[in-house]
Amino acid sequence: MGFISRDKATSLRPPYAFTGNPPRFRKYSRYISCLLFVLIALSIAVYFFPGHLLPRSLPSGHTAQGQDLRADDPVCPQADALVPGVNHDLWLTLGDALSTPLFQARAVRLVSGAVQIKGESFIDMGPVGNDSRWEVHAAMHTYLTRAFPLINKFLTREVVNTYGLLYTWNGSDPSLKPLLMLAHIDTVPVDDSTLGAWTHPPWSGAFDGTYIWGRGSADDKSGTIGTMLAIEMLLERRFFPTRTIVLAFGFDEEIGGAQGAGHISPVLQQRYGPNSFAAILDEGGSFGEEYGSIFASPGVAEKGSMNVRMEITGAGGHSSVPPAHISIGKLAAAIVKLEDNPFEAHLLRESVIYRRLLCLAKYGADMDPMLRQNIKDSMTSDQSLLELERILFNAAPIVKTLVSTTQSVNVIQGGFAPNALPEQVFAIVNHRIDSLSSSAAVKARDTSILEEVARRFNLNYNPFGIANYHSAAFTGNFSLVATTLLEPSPISPTEGVGAGAYHVLSGSIIAAYNTYNWTNSGRSKKDNTIFVTPALPSGNTDTRFYWNLSSNIFRYNHDNFGSPEHPLGGGVHSVNERLHVRVFLEMVRFYFTYILNMQECREA
Repeated sequence: MGFISRDKATSLRPPYAFTGNPPRFRKYSRYISCLLFVLIALSIAVYFFPGHLLPRSLPSGHTAQGQDLRADDPVCPQADALVPGVNHDLWLTLGDALSTPLFQARAVRLVSGAVQIKGESFIDMGPVGNDSRWEVHAAMHTYLTRAFPLINKFLTREVVNTYGLLYTWNGSDPSLKPLLMLAHIDTVPVDDSTLGAWTHPPWSGAFDGTYIWGRGSADDKSGTIGTMLAIEMLLERRFFPTRTIVLAFGFDEEIGGAQGAGHISPVLQQRYGPNSFAAILDEGGSFGEEYGSIFASPGVAEKGSMNVRMEITGAGGHSSVPPAHISIGKLAAAIVKLEDNPFEAHLLRESVIYRRLLCLAKYGADMDPMLRQNIKDSMTSDQSLLELERILFNAAPIVKTLVSTTQSVNVIQGGFAPNALPEQVFAIVNHRIDSLSSSAAVKARDTSILEEVARRFNLNYNPFGIANYHSAAFTGNFSLVATTLLEPSPISPTEGVGAGAYHVLSGSIIAAYNTYNWTNSGRSKKDNTIFVTPALPSGNTDTRFYWNLSSNIFRYNHDNFGSPEHPLGGGVHSVNERLHVRVFLEMVRFYFTYILNMQECREA
């Protein structure tokens, strides 16, 4: 069927059809600019913020329609709102609680208290036990114990590497794979020079009646508190799970996660084994308006990353008698060679970004018809795909970064005195590896590109530990070393076989969104429908340490990104970070909706 037609549209699917003959592609830069903004903004927003898991049967009275996965619609299929059946009354009770002033005050108090506890991560921190700056996290442990007494009574709490937290809520059915929910208790630092620019002090947790202000309010103490509050609410109502739920909270996600998630993951791998979790949920995607429709964007993959140290060594000496090319010049030539040869970028149909474009074209109410038609045509026409790629890339070259491997020389060092020839110089190249590529491909490409530099300057060339070129009249050595390496993540299935977990997530997102009466916030009637699309974060989360534990890894926390309630994600990583109280309450609604839906799912 592909794209829906007007006569087959339902109330949940706006009738935005592809009709008529494909028009000749004309310039419409205004619409292209909008598309580019959407892609780039979502990438930034996402950064900051297998199993068939459908129920065997629907219990009597179950109102979920999420089991209708619309398998006959191959383009961006949408699940319907999925609400709990067995625990339907409990779900309604939890939702009613969110609207009470007493609960809202409780929610504000919990987030505010967490924000007031400093937990900055600094890039130069040493290992736990060797750096006293880690010790700030002990206060958060004490706070969480006091704030959530039932969790600490009924869940098994473990401390990993001093400050990592692992909670296990054992389910009654050990045959069901557990659900793993992640968050982190650390924040990026606050630059003291910006203190005067904050509306409220960054560690105040101030509440002005609308926003909770402070570092970590949006990233990611709201995720930690929101997850725990949802579970505490369930415990208060004497709910106990059938499927085991595991909570894993790292404390250094902002600097890579090696001390936190990097130590928690081996514990889980030893305890449960590979591919042992039904799904993993971490911070990440959000929802917001694009092309006149509301889209939620859970991240289903992450790019890889690799830092390459390019080092050139040679004879030193006095600068009064320099050779024709000194080491710094040779290194500069290598940098220029890289920058003159960027990675090829192509819009591939199997990429997450392309699949997202299809969703925007199918459901975006206000997308220009010609752009919509071109995206539709690109599904079957290679010429149309190349034309779409050309238009996007030419309009803003930065879009290439979303669909390709990138390179950026961010560190350079060499020389120690103005009158001495440097004997050793180096630069560090940061690569963000396309989700459809690999580190091996990047290494092969760097090796090939830079060999010409080695030959030009008669350098012994050793890329990535392999002797590649040896000059009899060598003037020095040229080496490439991968100092850090992270392969692109697996891509979680979103369609077809194995996509059950994604549809449960999607149905939970839609149910949580639809439950709240958005008209009370001044939203128009068209905003009552939300569409879920796969997304690709521009950065990495703690999920990097858990890839082998599940094939269903999602990065989403139901944050209303870029809305009047929560502009630009609430100042994440910046001055005036803040969290709209309504946004937080809806995050909690999503968490308990998802938890309950996962309890009623079974592996096929």
